[in-house]
Amino acid sequence: MGTDLISEPWSLQQRLRNRLWVAITVLWLIGSALALYVQRQKTNQLLDREQLEMAHLALNLPAGPMQTPGTLTPDVDDRVAIQVFDQHQRLVWKSPKAPSTPLATIGRNQVQVSDERRLVVQRDALTGRTAIVSTSLRDREEALLAAAEALLLPLLALLPLTALTLTWLLRQAFAPLQAMRQTLREREAHELSPLDSHGLPQELKPLVDGLNQLFERVSRARQAESAFAANSAHELRTPIAAAQAQLQRMSHELQQQADPAALALRVDTLGRQLDRLQHLCIKLMQLSRAESGVATRAERIDLVTVTHLVMDEFDRPEQAGRLHLEIEDQAETIEAWGDMDALAIALRNLIENALVHGGQDTPVTIGITKAPAIDVIDQGVGVPSHRLDTLRQPFQRGESPSPGHGLGLSIANSIARQMGGSLLLNSPHAGGRGLHARLALRAPPAPLTP
Repeated sequence: MGTDLISEPWSLQQRLRNRLWVAITVLWLIGSALALYVQRQKTNQLLDREQLEMAHLALNLPAGPMQTPGTLTPDVDDRVAIQVFDQHQRLVWKSPKAPSTPLATIGRNQVQVSDERRLVVQRDALTGRTAIVSTSLRDREEALLAAAEALLLPLLALLPLTALTLTWLLRQAFAPLQAMRQTLREREAHELSPLDSHGLPQELKPLVDGLNQLFERVSRARQAESAFAANSAHELRTPIAAAQAQLQRMSHELQQQADPAALALRVDTLGRQLDRLQHLCIKLMQLSRAESGVATRAERIDLVTVTHLVMDEFDRPEQAGRLHLEIEDQAETIEAWGDMDALAIALRNLIENALVHGGQDTPVTIGITKAPAIDVIDQGVGVPSHRLDTLRQPFQRGESPSPGHGLGLSIANSIARQMGGSLLLNSPHAGGRGLHARLALRAPPAPLTP
């Protein structure tokens, strides 16, 4: 039995500070290592050059037999030993602590390095004299250690100051974000006004713009919800009140033993009101399904098949002969990309809208094009061009005197948008009458080639 791991909240400011500090430290160590390596090479080169110059200076000492080995002045480092031999390999001069025997092989220029010393042998071809200079490697290590301490100790002392500086700089950089977080925390639940992006850094403006767009969408959705609830209550109240009135009159007439013909009329009127109420409830449920994302599923659908299925639902005696289907190039199949059930709901509403508002006994043309699209064209009274956009909103109706609730086009428009298409309205049609509704859909993706 597994357990759900709940991630603890973390601070972007602290994480950024720690990672920057680690990165700076690593880069500082790498830079220091390179600096020490270069310094070591340069120091060795300098000391080697000085040792070689000492050999040349020793070769230039005055020539002459050496009765007693000469001495250097007391301020010369005793860890440096110098010997000078003549052409017959006789010692003619040496430093105080240098031995009398040769420190290295005499005869050719060479450099010898042991565990503790470095020896340079230089021979003067003109005089035949040879100088041997021996230095302690410990001197070099001490010099390099002193240089490393001079380089690293100040930098080590600066590391805490670097951490404090990073903390202060990041705190200043995150101050606008902290202020925005505080503003959001202090807001009331119903407060949806846009955030002020003035003075924010460029990196935060997309976040604030996204939040403002979200606030705007939520505000519009809340307004639409309020309007929908108010309009729904109003539309539902009318048939319910009418049905209640008819029931009250029927109850009164039954008590008075009214004429059966009058009671039958009341029953018929009550049935029409209940049918109207049922129709409105169906429309409201369809609109709720459309707004909840019923058309988000996508697959290949055949527009010809869907249209025939929907048209069969209107095959009633009172609608006989009113629907006319036209298919581009008489194609047997025209495919689109979307949800079949959602498309059927949208097309059903468009056809019903055309039959109700197109005028009694007037034809309604349903056209299927390879765009792909479905056209529903009626011959009603038409709608002024400035009113066309409002017809896509719930409870908005045109100038038709026919009964309706203004939900059919809104349902079709919502489904079309979810399927990646659109509902296009055009009126007047030919002869200054009618409404042309086009359900423009997405074409299916091309099949993958092997």
